[in-house]
Amino acid sequence: MKTKNKVLIGCGVITLVLVIGGYGWVSAHGPWGGGPCGGFFSGGQAQGFQAQAFRKDMAEFILWKIDKKAKEMNLSPVQKAKYETFRENLKSRVTEFQAERQKMKEQFLKELGKENPDIKMLLESAKTKVNDLSGFMNKNLDLFLDFYSSLDDRQKATINDEIKERMKYHRARCQQKDASL
Repeated sequence: MKTKNKVLIGCGVITLVLVIGGYGWVSAHGPWGGGPCGGFFSGGQAQGFQAQAFRKDMAEFILWKIDKKAKEMNLSPVQKAKYETFRENLKSRVTEFQAERQKMKEQFLKELGKENPDIKMLLESAKTKVNDLSGFMNKNLDLFLDFYSSLDDRQKATINDEIKERMKYHRARCQQKDASL
């Protein structure tokens, strides 16, 4: 057999192995590793190498996604003003929340690094953080509701359809993940 044929056969075999392996990976984990039910960006055990960088830019990512949808909805000047208020408040709150989360993580790691960590203090801090998260979500939902109430029926339907589609996808992914356990 000629060298050229050996190289072509070798490349073909390598390509076939990569395609089958890639198909297996996507079949098992989905294109992003499972979404909120576990996987690449979920923050769970199966965390990918980009997850840390993704969290740092979470505010920008969220704003990019909602800006994209806002452009599709052809907002009126009044709606744009409400949207900008919602956007800026959301950006500052998410950025602030990320900074607080990082501080708490460092505090936990520092305390757990001690010979006798104060578990009671850690649990109290965690309870406080859960309450803070609830308040954080409530404020953001109130801002969204204020913006949503300024939309016309067509624009509301666009947002409702988007929410339904995302919930349908995530529900299917969670059920698929549960079935595989």
